[in-house]
Amino acid sequence: MTKNKEHIVQPLKVVILGGGYAGLSALITLRKQSPDTVITLIDPRPHHLIITRLHETVHRPLDSIRIAYSELAKRFNFEHVQQSLSINESLLQHWQNEQIIKLESGELPFNYLIIAVGAANSGTENDDPDIFDLNKLTRQSAAQRLEQFIAEPSVEKPVINIVGAGPTGIQFVFEIDHILKQVHADYQLNIIDGHARLLKAFPRAVGDYVQKRLVEKNIKLFSNAFYSGIQSGVLILKDRQTDQPTELPKGLTFLFLGKAPDIMLHANSSGQVVLNKAVLTRIFTAGDCSHFDEMGTNGMTSQAALRKGRSVAKNLLLHAGLIRFCLPYMHQDIGYLMSLGPGDAVGWVARKATIISGLPAYVAKEGIELQYDLLLSGIDSYLP
Repeated sequence: MTKNKEHIVQPLKVVILGGGYAGLSALITLRKQSPDTVITLIDPRPHHLIITRLHETVHRPLDSIRIAYSELAKRFNFEHVQQSLSINESLLQHWQNEQIIKLESGELPFNYLIIAVGAANSGTENDDPDIFDLNKLTRQSAAQRLEQFIAEPSVEKPVINIVGAGPTGIQFVFEIDHILKQVHADYQLNIIDGHARLLKAFPRAVGDYVQKRLVEKNIKLFSNAFYSGIQSGVLILKDRQTDQPTELPKGLTFLFLGKAPDIMLHANSSGQVVLNKAVLTRIFTAGDCSHFDEMGTNGMTSQAALRKGRSVAKNLLLHAGLIRFCLPYMHQDIGYLMSLGPGDAVGWVARKATIISGLPAYVAKEGIELQYDLLLSGIDSYLP
């Protein structure tokens, strides 16, 4: 008589590179839909940063928008490895073939890998306490330095410059303006835009509303101005058309020069990495470092990152099942809102022709932020 042996199924092992919006969205989706999956998150930082609230750190501690991975690990049952990994084509192929990542602590086997390393912030390494770029702002809150700067006696009218008039720069300039108004500080607040039209990637009505608010608050806008550098306490701008230089006092300067991924991974419509026209079936990607084929949005926004992360997590589980069939990522942006200080915001919802502003837009943006706070607490209120 033959004795039946019980078939033991090993739990799925998933490694996620990058603990930003895409990485955590994928992680939380995996944990919800596959409780037994063994998840390892690799990120060089000790904490997750809620980057969409970074502008608020000009008046609140940086720790208020950071959550330690150790805390999240207890909540969602994963291991955090604090290490930085370089990524190249040779490694991608090796990971696909061997399904092992070599770490400082040893070898880490996996069944699937999700690469969600995001994009690096452009900036300049400097020790000047009066120059902040995004990299410095993610490590050091500007609130204390801004408070000191406002309190410092000065013969001339002090200047605060915001270089870069994208959504980040816009949110910072209005947040700083609110603080200056609260303490009745007499400062010249400047914002420098490299384009002829403010927020040219957005519907014209959005840029017009922001420009109106800038005028109302006496914030000076320098349009078509290219940032050329800072020398001897002077901020140097050049006109994009005439190359004519303009000099401004350096004062306190914030540099928002954009961001670019260290590596851009091409993926099929399901989020699987494509390398030399071959699909790496065991490696998925999401977030700012990824470009998906077909119809889904590839914008470098928290919204796209969250949706991509969720999509690849679901497809990973589908591929790990018996059918091995993945679904295409189809998400289209459903809106974009930016804060213009307490009680004010502007953007579009549902479709780009639907512009909302003022208090309704501010309430809507706070609601979106609350959704993410809930996700990190374990409550997923996002629509499928």
